[in-house]
Amino acid sequence: MRRQPLFTGVALLVLVLPVAAADPPEAERARAVAAQVLEQTKSVLQSALSGGQPAAALRVCASVAGDIARKHEQQGWRVRRVSDRVRNPADTPDAYEREVLRAWQEEKMAGRLAPTTERQEIVTEAGQRDLRYMRPIFIAAPVCLQCHGEPAKLAPGVAEALKELYPDDQATGYSLGDLRGAISVRIPLGAPR
Repeated sequence: MRRQPLFTGVALLVLVLPVAAADPPEAERARAVAAQVLEQTKSVLQSALSGGQPAAALRVCASVAGDIARKHEQQGWRVRRVSDRVRNPADTPDAYEREVLRAWQEEKMAGRLAPTTERQEIVTEAGQRDLRYMRPIFIAAPVCLQCHGEPAKLAPGVAEALKELYPDDQATGYSLGDLRGAISVRIPLGAPR
């Protein structure tokens, strides 16, 4: 007796797709912290700007913005705002952050960067594994340009306050929608496995 193949005339195609790794629990925590830092910073700035004095708001930002990020740090965490055009030298990106900002600038130029964009990965440096998480910050509203716009168009008193507070300021000359920087969260995970 001769047997016929069961699938005569039918091609069988098997696709093997990689299974996406689930986010580590630290990734969700980093995401939540970044969202809180952005929201709290925005709230403080809106409140300070409600008085109609952008130079005073700049002083508020100078005194509390870094603290907003730092108050979300836990044991070994680092939470901060970074930019490739710093106002505060403490916001200078490390090599990892600089590379992400460079890549995002290219994405922005190509029209593919959104406020919901994020980058997370586990990196190992000097024998330490860390979750690195970043979320972009944009010049999102015209009010941002009072302190970050073209130098000749800054709000009254802002240029003088910048010279006093940040003599080496690089954070002007932006336009609406520009990438301003990022919230960066670094969470230690321990030694490599």
